[in-house]
Amino acid sequence: MADQHPPDADGPPHGWWPSPFDAPAVAAGRVGRSGLMVDGGSLVWSESRPDLGGRQVVVRSAPGQEPEVVSPEGVSARSRVHEYGGGAATVLDGELYYVDQADQRWYRVRTDRAGSVPRALTPPAADDGVSVRHGDGRIVPSGRWLVTVEERVSAAGTTHRLVAVATDGSQTVAPLVDDTDFVAAPRPSPDGTWLAWTAWDHPSMPWDRSELRVAPLVDPGEGIELGAAHRVAGGGDRSVGQPHWARDGSLVFVDDRSGWWLPYRLPAGDVGGDGATARPMADRRAEFHAPDWVLGQATLAELDDGSWVARMHEDGTDRLVRLRPAGGGDGTWSLEVLDQPCVSISGVVATAGGPSGSGPGPRPQTVAVLGSTPTEAHTVVGFPVGFPVGGVAPVRRSTPPPVAVVPEAVSAARPVEAHTPSGTVPGLFFAPAGAGADRSGGPPPPLVVFCHGGPTGSAEPGFDPVVQFFTSRGLAVAAVDYRGSAGYGRAYRGSLAGLWGEADIDDCVAFAEALVGAGLVDGARMAIRGTSAGGLTALGSLVRSDRFAGAASWYGVTDLEALATDTHDFESRYVDSLVGPWPAAAATYRARSPLHHPDRVTGSVLLLQGADDPVVPADQSERFAARLEEHGVPCRLIVFAGESHGFRRADTIEASLTAELDFYRALFAS
Repeated sequence: MADQHPPDADGPPHGWWPSPFDAPAVAAGRVGRSGLMVDGGSLVWSESRPDLGGRQVVVRSAPGQEPEVVSPEGVSARSRVHEYGGGAATVLDGELYYVDQADQRWYRVRTDRAGSVPRALTPPAADDGVSVRHGDGRIVPSGRWLVTVEERVSAAGTTHRLVAVATDGSQTVAPLVDDTDFVAAPRPSPDGTWLAWTAWDHPSMPWDRSELRVAPLVDPGEGIELGAAHRVAGGGDRSVGQPHWARDGSLVFVDDRSGWWLPYRLPAGDVGGDGATARPMADRRAEFHAPDWVLGQATLAELDDGSWVARMHEDGTDRLVRLRPAGGGDGTWSLEVLDQPCVSISGVVATAGGPSGSGPGPRPQTVAVLGSTPTEAHTVVGFPVGFPVGGVAPVRRSTPPPVAVVPEAVSAARPVEAHTPSGTVPGLFFAPAGAGADRSGGPPPPLVVFCHGGPTGSAEPGFDPVVQFFTSRGLAVAAVDYRGSAGYGRAYRGSLAGLWGEADIDDCVAFAEALVGAGLVDGARMAIRGTSAGGLTALGSLVRSDRFAGAASWYGVTDLEALATDTHDFESRYVDSLVGPWPAAAATYRARSPLHHPDRVTGSVLLLQGADDPVVPADQSERFAARLEEHGVPCRLIVFAGESHGFRRADTIEASLTAELDFYRALFAS
């Protein structure tokens, strides 16, 4: 990518500022961390490595030691359940259980013995055309079984069930639950007598309608089975998630019956009932959960004294809070916000306290958070339990970023609201920062509007190197939480129902115009970009409005009909609620698909696509590019071999960022 810019007596124009964030550094630094867990006093998580072709490794951080990879050399530990995966590893007493991306089988290996050979726990694929995938596993207390989600994909359809896998290597698989379309979060109780899990059916998504079920778990040794299951929460228009068994046998989970995802506690003695005695542990207009796009979400953790730490999303920012029984005997809890550096949080755990093994005194319990700070993405930090925390600095447990971040070059998120006839639209504004930010006078900066995926996703205030790649060069960025976004309660999350491809576009246009009205950006130089579902919003903005000079789409939707008929099972009925039931609403699908309106596209288009994408197949981008060419619309399509839905390879990310920056420079040059 050439950084030669047009001559300008006042310095480089917007889009051409010298930046410390070059494309190779951003690509190499996009290390994704997820699945934070504990094993005794150690922290364990999964880490996606762009420099290894997107391979996902499992990393352990023991107290006082540098993080180390504990998954076998050359293995990518990644689940393909629901295509988005998650929950591809679990740990217990030095044993790592992981799903190998190559064959989707569970394996077991020691992490504390050099040269330990992995042992396959599930059988190899049969020659019957059925692809069997696994994820979100947990070891039952006896240690004899791993309870996991099993997905079976074939030409006849896709099914999901809970199974128990023998941990002795016999490759025995025992069916447990198969009476719903989807299952997730199987969690055995600490005494091994109960199993809790979540379940839902088509056409719902788990954040629309889901149930929390519990059944007696019978594990006599020679076999394992479940007793009669019963629902303890959810059902109707309610969403539940994250079942956690407390040390006292009570069941803690998240439920949005109040309109907000709040933590609830069901007493141990009532686990066998209908859940009527479950009581909320917080009373806030805040979210303690996020949409279950991936398996294994964990943002609640119990401490040794019976209190809990949790991620709470409120007013567009994540906070870490501690919940404690109020002590009045009425089941109420107090809430305390804890000081820690992350503004976006995706994982919360607490290590076990106990003997230190070295040095005087016991090992303190540690709270650890996986999240993003304003200057660092996807970091793991920990601090000892001992509240109030004042003065106790969190300790980084993950490896520092490969490229040092210059704080002066970082643009911090600024919450902004756009007031429209349809209501308030929240979002974030990132002003240009860095070498040219101190220039006075001249026009305001160009704007790039970011449309998040999902569309049931949300903008993140934490450090995103892609955002900084543009803001450090003089472009402003707006990340819009259009209608349907998560983080603002059930009503807002459901406000896109029947309106996808219209309301989201209108909200993004209104947000951009609000920034223009405030004098923050140049209304004559605006572009929009989106990933996945956000691609539909970005591309549709060129059809439904004329406010943007161009749109960039990363593996984005162009054809809603194809999404409804040719996508994977998890989302195959998702569009029913967002657009309308298929095929009854076929005319609406066509009306809102950019593919069918190339003659109405008002700007240039950049399409970045993975060749092996099972969620939004490459055919969508290819057909759209061809139709744009037929109508004389400037369009560039780049298809990356070996990439799926969400780019993971460093060279792909680098090439995509380079192409996108060149795209904006051309748009804003005039």
